Amino acid sequence: MGKLSGLPLFMVRVLAVAFFSYPAIGADDPSVNSGTWRHYGADLAGTRFASSVDINVENIGDLKPAWTYRTGDSTNGDRYFGRPSSFKATPIYFDKKLIFSTGFNNVHAIDPVSGQRIWVFDPEVNFRVHYAEMFSSRGVAAWENSTTLDAPCSKRIFLATLDARLIAINATNGEICTNFGTNGQIKLFADVMNYRKGQYSVTSPPIVVNNTIIVGSSVGDNGATDLGSGIVRAFDANTGDQLWEWDPIPRSTNRPETNTWENTSWEKTGGANVWSAMSADAQLNLVYLPTTSPSPDFFGGKRLGDNAWSNSIVALDITSGDLEWAYQTIKHDLWDYDLAAQPLLVDIEINGEQVPIIVQAGKTGFLHVLNRATGNSIYPMEQKRVPSSDVPGERAAETQAFPAIRLHPEPKTIPALYAYSPDHVDACTRMLENVRFEGIFTPPSLAGTLLYPGNPGGINWGSMSFQQGGSLAFTVVNRFPTVVQLLPRREYRRQRRAESHKDTDAQYTSQSGTPFGMVRFDLYRSYPQGNVPCLEGPWSTLVAIDLAEGKVKWEVPAGIAPGVPANGEAATWGSPVNYGGSIITEGGVLFLATREDRMLHAYDAKSGTEIWHEPLPAQPSATPMAYTHENESYVVVAAGGKSDSNNPGDYLVSFKLELVN
Repeated sequence: MGKLSGLPLFMVRVLAVAFFSYPAIGADDPSVNSGTWRHYGADLAGTRFASSVDINVENIGDLKPAWTYRTGDSTNGDRYFGRPSSFKATPIYFDKKLIFSTGFNNVHAIDPVSGQRIWVFDPEVNFRVHYAEMFSSRGVAAWENSTTLDAPCSKRIFLATLDARLIAINATNGEICTNFGTNGQIKLFADVMNYRKGQYSVTSPPIVVNNTIIVGSSVGDNGATDLGSGIVRAFDANTGDQLWEWDPIPRSTNRPETNTWENTSWEKTGGANVWSAMSADAQLNLVYLPTTSPSPDFFGGKRLGDNAWSNSIVALDITSGDLEWAYQTIKHDLWDYDLAAQPLLVDIEINGEQVPIIVQAGKTGFLHVLNRATGNSIYPMEQKRVPSSDVPGERAAETQAFPAIRLHPEPKTIPALYAYSPDHVDACTRMLENVRFEGIFTPPSLAGTLLYPGNPGGINWGSMSFQQGGSLAFTVVNRFPTVVQLLPRREYRRQRRAESHKDTDAQYTSQSGTPFGMVRFDLYRSYPQGNVPCLEGPWSTLVAIDLAEGKVKWEVPAGIAPGVPANGEAATWGSPVNYGGSIITEGGVLFLATREDRMLHAYDAKSGTEIWHEPLPAQPSATPMAYTHENESYVVVAAGGKSDSNNPGDYLVSFKLELVN
């Protein structure tokens, strides 16, 4: 294992942290234990815990449809050039309103009881630009000026946009807060290294801690070596003045981790950005960043080395932006295994001692459980040897970190094909012909490599949920394999012109600056009733993990795949690819919206038993939220995928607890 500053490369602490009796997580966060769902993940800790919602396993039958709100985003007018939106947002409850963003970056504020529109803010994004992330926005952030409540724009909504602006909006009336930044906005793309229009966006909400707003970015990181840098920046929430910035890739030899980037590749490599949601501990004054892969995703021959601090959990001081500690989960990423999940911050009693922990879930299905003050691993972690690369110019890392909690099976050969039909098996066999697979970290190859659980798999931005006062965490684990093939430049151009993989909905990217282009396709077949995976399941499961013991407590299917025999084994394998995650109420009810069967499910958190479900008007790709307003309990979820008309959905669907006296 490589060394950096005398410490293992996968973890380095920069500042000393004294061991003391840690304050409770979120002590300065007004959303904790208030049931208000003020942040994207309910609170700064990302627990997705609705503490004051009265829904429990006994009264779940009294949860009834309340209202449905339409955003209008599914209307393909001239302004959007016929391109579909993608409604993935989780609303927040702030200023007695539900407030959320849409794929077209409009911000809506609606009445939490009736679902009636209060105001809409249009940031006027230029949709003539082709954005690498298409039209996506997962939500907004809120801030209240507690010292001068009567000041203009004392209650603000912050929107970070596809065209890389940070905008402050008056939560009361939806007007822009002109006293923030320059006329209410900050151009985040200014001074970004290797900035390319459309390739540098923001798709997740920023995080606000006290009076500091911290924002990451989304970089189209598979197009070239020299794409936009993944800098994270902090601003004064009142004035918009920049406080600090930090780049996961070191841009100076003053940072010792440049030793993990050979041939000074740290000077030009892009990405390693933070596109997902961040978490924060106000008491420790730390913000936690889940970083991603450096550019390009699938060939690292131009960035040899372990590439710190990509694919890492990074703790920064909120005031100064100084690095406190960092822990690298994957060295020299060749699989697009971004840390897509929001870090989960909880306090757990382990061996009689209360321990402040951070749990980082990965697309690999691995859970890294660390002390969030020090970065030390709570459970044993093993460095295992992994397959080497056979691609000229590439050198994969010799070992990777395997934590104690791993939620994905680890086969060393291609798993069995799903015998949906003889034609299905024949087609999938052809898709896997000559494909290489020797385990989860098999590098991309010229013949093609199976990525399993795949870069859409494992735990994605649906993240985790946690019931405060206990030790159980909950998450959705997807097994959605893909095949990635590296193509020499001439062959890449030939195949792309010929659309050689047109029957597989293949994605081609140039990886400019390298000798190879890339083609990638998901390992499933499309049928009128839906997509059917090539490999046997389980395809998607809801899992409960006891963080105090480091063990899985239960695992159940997450939804049902369409078109599979209802009485067959495949009916127990779950709904393929559920991007949204779970939430939990104080009464022990888990809510999860599953994509292919278009359903909102409720489960008993103790056992995983499904206790309620209701259909949705379109496919959901979002995490629900729950709130209490005027002593009434509600659950809402966005349904923004395919609908019965095959158009994208633009629905926000609400359910209310209608208790019978």
